[in-house]
Amino acid sequence: MIGVAGSGKTTIGRLFAARLECDFLEGDLRHPVRNIQKMAAQKPLTDADRQMWLDEIADDIRWAIDLKRETVLTCSALKQAHRQQLMALGSVQLVWLEVSESELLQRLTQRENHYMQARLLASQLDAFEPIGSEESILTVDATQPPAWVVEQIWRQALHCYPKLNRVWWER
Repeated sequence: MIGVAGSGKTTIGRLFAARLECDFLEGDLRHPVRNIQKMAAQKPLTDADRQMWLDEIADDIRWAIDLKRETVLTCSALKQAHRQQLMALGSVQLVWLEVSESELLQRLTQRENHYMQARLLASQLDAFEPIGSEESILTVDATQPPAWVVEQIWRQALHCYPKLNRVWWER
């Protein structure tokens, strides 16, 4: 699951992992402590900060692929280079959670006990590079209720990967 802060990556990712009966990994937990401290101080991450984090996520993906474990993982993947790095690992399908700026702001304002607050939204939106038509990324309107979003992802994924309809141990 990819998207900016407040797009629902964790909520939707957990629900979709349950639907697939697979592992779920929270990408926020891969941030080095200095990244979390920086964001908690309302300072945006640099590309260098993000790269260390993205390398950790890429390691998680390699681990899942090596073990042949279906896994839903969250990551902002704001830049095309980030998305390309993840897709180059193979056996990766990115799902972009599309949410309007006003909805993101509302969600982040209501968020409690998280280092990523509403004041950093502008920096994420500035860093975001729109998804190009050449990128094979599923996109879903994540302003809808979570169950609806998961169903839309399921339908799109099933269209691309018909074997998802089988029980997990036969995929």
